[in-house]
Amino acid sequence: MNSLGVMLEEARQSWRGLLRRPGYFVLAVLTLALGVATVTIAFSLLHQALLKPLPFPKPDRLVTLGIIVEQDQNIAAPRYYPLLKAMRSVESAGILMGWTTNTNIAFGDQAEVVTALRADRGFVETLGLPPALGRNFNTDEDRPNGPEAVILGHEFWRTRLGADASVVGRSLQIEGRAVQVVGVLPEAFRWPERFDLIMSLQPDPVSRDLSTNQIVVARLKPDATVEGAAAETRVVLSAMLADSGGATERQQEYLRKNPPSALPLGTSVFARRSGDTLWLFLGAAACVLVIAAINLASLMLLRALARTHDGAVRAALGATLWRLGLPALAEGALVGLVGAVAGLGLAWVGLRLLGGLVPSEWLRGEAVALDGASLAFALAAGLATAVMAATLGVLRSHHVDLARELSGGGRGGLSRQSGRLGRVLVVAQIAVAVVLLLGAALFMRSLQELESVPMGFQSRSVTTFTLAPVKERYVEAGDAIEQTRRILERLRAFPGVENVGASTNLPTGSQLNYSMVLPDQRTITGQYRLISPGFLETFSIPVLAGRGFDDRDDAGSERVCLVSAGFARAYLDGEPLGKTVTLPMDEGPNIAMRVIGVVGDMRQFGPGEPMPPTLYAPLAQIPPPIWALLREFGPLSYGVRLRSTTVGMNERELRSAILEVAPLQPISNLQPMETIVASTTSAQRLNLLLVGLFAGLALLLASVGLYAVMAVAVASRRHEFGVRAALGAPQSRILRDVLREAGWQIGLGLVIGLALAMAFSRLVQSFLFGISVADPLAVVAVLAVLALAGLAASLVPAVRAARVDPIQALRSE
Repeated sequence: MNSLGVMLEEARQSWRGLLRRPGYFVLAVLTLALGVATVTIAFSLLHQALLKPLPFPKPDRLVTLGIIVEQDQNIAAPRYYPLLKAMRSVESAGILMGWTTNTNIAFGDQAEVVTALRADRGFVETLGLPPALGRNFNTDEDRPNGPEAVILGHEFWRTRLGADASVVGRSLQIEGRAVQVVGVLPEAFRWPERFDLIMSLQPDPVSRDLSTNQIVVARLKPDATVEGAAAETRVVLSAMLADSGGATERQQEYLRKNPPSALPLGTSVFARRSGDTLWLFLGAAACVLVIAAINLASLMLLRALARTHDGAVRAALGATLWRLGLPALAEGALVGLVGAVAGLGLAWVGLRLLGGLVPSEWLRGEAVALDGASLAFALAAGLATAVMAATLGVLRSHHVDLARELSGGGRGGLSRQSGRLGRVLVVAQIAVAVVLLLGAALFMRSLQELESVPMGFQSRSVTTFTLAPVKERYVEAGDAIEQTRRILERLRAFPGVENVGASTNLPTGSQLNYSMVLPDQRTITGQYRLISPGFLETFSIPVLAGRGFDDRDDAGSERVCLVSAGFARAYLDGEPLGKTVTLPMDEGPNIAMRVIGVVGDMRQFGPGEPMPPTLYAPLAQIPPPIWALLREFGPLSYGVRLRSTTVGMNERELRSAILEVAPLQPISNLQPMETIVASTTSAQRLNLLLVGLFAGLALLLASVGLYAVMAVAVASRRHEFGVRAALGAPQSRILRDVLREAGWQIGLGLVIGLALAMAFSRLVQSFLFGISVADPLAVVAVLAVLALAGLAASLVPAVRAARVDPIQALRSE
């Protein structure tokens, strides 16, 4: 028989022997499957968000050009676009708004709100995925004040328009105007922010606007590099800065602090929101796989030691190490393959359960799923782990004393050296488990700290929704204010409604920055919020001094404002009442407002961020230039406070009531304010969920591994315990000695684990709020849980050792 035939026969015999021991086989497969499933879930998320190539032709040549405002993110202004588009290294370029907007759309007598992305024709052209139906924007549709056009997203076209190909060339009612549909994006088109359609942006090629609210996407020429494009971007924008026409000193300073550069599209747009977190998840999952591998190594070591006598006989007959180890390696390959397949099944279930919790922008707008890379990774991880575990058993059994084993003195290979190796594996398991459990405990403590931070307002019993007045019907600010007044009156008539209010921003979750001139003529940029009477009462925001807004503060009265306590302290010397704050206007006279009240601070950006100084103005006194800005990008937000006895608002009734006073005016984002507040800590909740789940698996596997090693150690010392019992040693003494030995292993693992956790503290600290990695409560809790779990796992083997029958133990020897 040739060597291949021998190998196959050895493998077949070892597999038959393995399947005759289903208990061992199932335990080994399940142990490996848990580790493989955990690491495959983390890898699938990481691959889909960061490692998977972008769904565009030659994605490595796609970059964003502009100034760096955050790590791995750059943005641009309309004035930059012609300069960047003309660079030598750029083949083509497009510009888009840095965020999506809510857009009103009508189908016959039905109206709804969709999400629109504004971009020029160069955006679709540069990405290299032309419309599946129709065409891109043309030159006329791309010029300022040209005819409007829309390109539909593929999912919107399929789900809302029934995949009707004839829709191309027809018009949709968008913001009360007939807008022609010119194309439908291909199904493969992806963008981090989900959108339903692309509206033509119509950038001005001679714009002097330096407001950095856009993103410039460029495709580099074949011979250009990202580094070369970054250097050219710095030269081009620096030259623009030197020619300061139109740029204020403050704008020039802003550009100097935020250097121009070029960044890969995947880094700056697709991956910047999730990179560090997903690597953290993969590291935590790898710890679970390490513990599973240690457990599997312990099982396979015991399996190899149980075959020591057979191996000794074959070695005495001249078998090589390769032939001796082939059965164990074949068993490892089978366990690895079956464990990987089982792990894939568990990973599929886990990803289905996690699908709704992972932010969609992390996943490029796709549903989280297993793909070919995940399948290959899981199979490789399972096979590699199992084969390495089997190899450890082979190498360990190779050092057995053949003469002693053949004479029957080896007791099945369960030697003192084997016991020492088992103890090393236990210590390693405990140490890795400490790292994971401490991470989970720290995330729990961090979330507790976040949720204990006062937000500055009350969210209970408040329902919110957004409404962007249809542009064609509500052109002037006064039209929108009158619509808002009618809606608020209708909402007050709802049963159970206590207060209602409207604003340009909710107390948390959105923002509006604006330049303001203080009484001492300093210019600052602060939070600016327009609110209706009743808004403060709806969210229980206290008035600390002066008064709030009421019906006196209308369009024809004196312009007034409120400031937050932080604004008063930072900018008005703590005595703001009666002072004047001015809003500079690009068109028309500046707006001077007298401060009539001080309100409490709010955590606009979430509990982990400072309370920003905020200025409030009456919604009825909205300046026309600000209304022009808001009607393009920011819908109005409404809050409705219900009495405590009211169950909730009926969505259908609410929509119908608004249509009574504002026909064909859709609303969106109807949700409790408590949901919005909870979303401010959603990242911390996801961290806690995944790392906590991984830590729970680590604790389970470590406990099982400790139990197995202790059980084998007790079995290998059965003769010793029998002799000690025969010589009069009490059961309590034997029990205490076994538990002491287990305690030393557990204690050493805890110490090493804490040292490892402190060594990796910098990787975790940035995810925590209000605590350090050495948080005493978290550390004590983890040590206590692991110590108790370890002692519980050791107790049964210790009791078994204490109850050994001396006569039977001596006879068996």
